Amino acid sequence: MESDSGITLVYKPYMDFPVNEDLVSGLLTALNQFTIVEFKQGIDSIEMGGLRWVYIMDKDTNLLFIGADTREVNGDILRSRLDVIRQTFISQYAHEKNKWGSKWAGNVEIYKPFENIIDEYYTQWKQAEHITTVAEFFDIIGIFQQILNLVINVIEGHLPENRKQIIYDNIEEMFKQYSDLEIVKENPELSKITFVRDVGFNIIGIDPMNSDMFLVERQIINLIRRIVEILKLEEGYFTSLKYFIEENIFDYLLSNFSLLNDLNLFTFLLQLFLIK
Repeated sequence: MESDSGITLVYKPYMDFPVNEDLVSGLLTALNQFTIVEFKQGIDSIEMGGLRWVYIMDKDTNLLFIGADTREVNGDILRSRLDVIRQTFISQYAHEKNKWGSKWAGNVEIYKPFENIIDEYYTQWKQAEHITTVAEFFDIIGIFQQILNLVINVIEGHLPENRKQIIYDNIEEMFKQYSDLEIVKENPELSKITFVRDVGFNIIGIDPMNSDMFLVERQIINLIRRIVEILKLEEGYFTSLKYFIEENIFDYLLSNFSLLNDLNLFTFLLQLFLIK
């Protein structure tokens, strides 16, 4: 929401909360403004209405991001997830801070598509909540490493040299953008995800004891999705699908159905490679 006015830019509920969103936004903004005036700092988190609410203020854009969940949810996890949403929104709509005022212009409809991005994050986080042990995390890392290996095999085994170099140029640019992300710089374990053109991706060096497993899974999923999208864009959907079949990617998914299904990855991976 816009901090001074309390106008909501994006609102996405996932639980029954029979209160007008504008009233809630106004109340939450007023509480934050009150603490700023009286205590010289904004709210970090509060408990209200049986929920835990966390606040993140982005001073450059004067935007206030607020997330809520049940009190049983760890506040640090809730704040971390909200910060991912904040960074994504800023990156998409307000990365040029000095032009944010003209972009805002009071029209909230232009932010409606961002609800789909929140939906995607929410789904991934709910799936990630099933990761309860380090052993499961290693299972997931192993699967992702194999998927990345298979994708590299597609590039190496099916593309002529000139097309191969174009794909690698795109992947290197994508990976450079990934390495420059604020979230990667703030989480050292994410920097252990590496890409070398002659070797491919390596993600098995990540230490689950020193990392946020939910965050790591999300970033790897994003990388895999973008690599597959690059292939489909450059080679075309049907040509890419042919390569995926010839490289036995679908055979790999089916032969590991039980494990992938237990880890809530089968549907995601099948759709990623199969759907146009």
